[in-house]
Amino acid sequence: MIMKNLESGERVMQKIDYFNFTEVPQQISDMWKSEVSKVIDAGSFIGGSSVRTFEENFADYLGVQYCVGVGNGYDALVIALRAVEIKAGERIAVPSHTFIATWLAITAIGAIPVGIDCDASGQMDLDILETSDQKFAAVLIVHMHGQMVNMVRLTNWAKLNDLKVIEDCAQAHGAVFDGKKAGAWGDVAAFSFYPTKNLGALGDGGAVVTNNSMTAKTIRIIANYGSSLESKYSYELQGVNSRLDSIQAAILNVNLQFLDDWNAHRINLANLYSTALDSFGFKMLAKSSHSVFHHFVVFSPHRNELRKFLEEKNIRTEIHYPECAQISHEKIVDSIHKSDFPGNAINFASTSLSLPLSQWMPVEKIRLVIEVMQEAKSIGYS
Repeated sequence: MIMKNLESGERVMQKIDYFNFTEVPQQISDMWKSEVSKVIDAGSFIGGSSVRTFEENFADYLGVQYCVGVGNGYDALVIALRAVEIKAGERIAVPSHTFIATWLAITAIGAIPVGIDCDASGQMDLDILETSDQKFAAVLIVHMHGQMVNMVRLTNWAKLNDLKVIEDCAQAHGAVFDGKKAGAWGDVAAFSFYPTKNLGALGDGGAVVTNNSMTAKTIRIIANYGSSLESKYSYELQGVNSRLDSIQAAILNVNLQFLDDWNAHRINLANLYSTALDSFGFKMLAKSSHSVFHHFVVFSPHRNELRKFLEEKNIRTEIHYPECAQISHEKIVDSIHKSDFPGNAINFASTSLSLPLSQWMPVEKIRLVIEVMQEAKSIGYS
């Protein structure tokens, strides 16, 4: 992993990518190829048995009644909001700190996003939410970085205030809070299966899940041009074309079998990071037993210098996200509501850095990153 430059005598580290598909175990790769071959041989590329099987398997895994595969995570959010009848002009509480897709989904249906700043865990600050003077129709909660929000507290408060809860679970596949998985708490939940997710496909994909039969029917109708499967050319709603294709479903059926093991590996790697970096004095996200570590986030007032230092050592990192979604959204979308200044989210965006981590990354690479982070500490980048 660490080689010596024969000319200079300096140590040169082998490149450590943030996420690298060449680390996929051969067993998994072989299973992917086998399942994709079955889809090709069957000649059923839209819908088909692999999609139905995945929808059933994923619903069973989450502990929900219904799952509908859709084209991607953004589509899942838009369809979820529509399925629970969020109307144009209604106000939706949404985290200031999230990926912009969460905000764009709200304005796509004509609703009004109201940003709620984050707490030390990077999640929506429930104290701010519960004391807001806004009249909300719903809360669109995001389980950021793989860590679950306190869903007992949130759902109890939402019930008292007659609010719908929509979960954005794009970063929290398999995360558990109080015995229930992410996606099983809200009126409806949206998932993305982008390839780098904890549960990812080999292309775009998404799903919407719910325990309500009428909501599930509406989701399926919206995703199919507004037409029910029982009557192909009869239209009930203004729909869209958003489908999980058979090949991606086949890949997901393979990956779902390994999700818990992969999450356990992520947690193990994150614990290695946490123990070492804490001793070096690096600040990290507030520790949680409810995280599946989609990202491993550290903070530094010298974030950009730290990132450059790691890049020079052949270690690739990411920033999630360099600008909080609320600020990005307000630059491009006019809104009748201006949310409160998201101080914590802005600080998060300017100081956070995501270190390499994946379900297939070997422990040896994490130890090498730790070694370089110790060197970074000695320079003053913590």
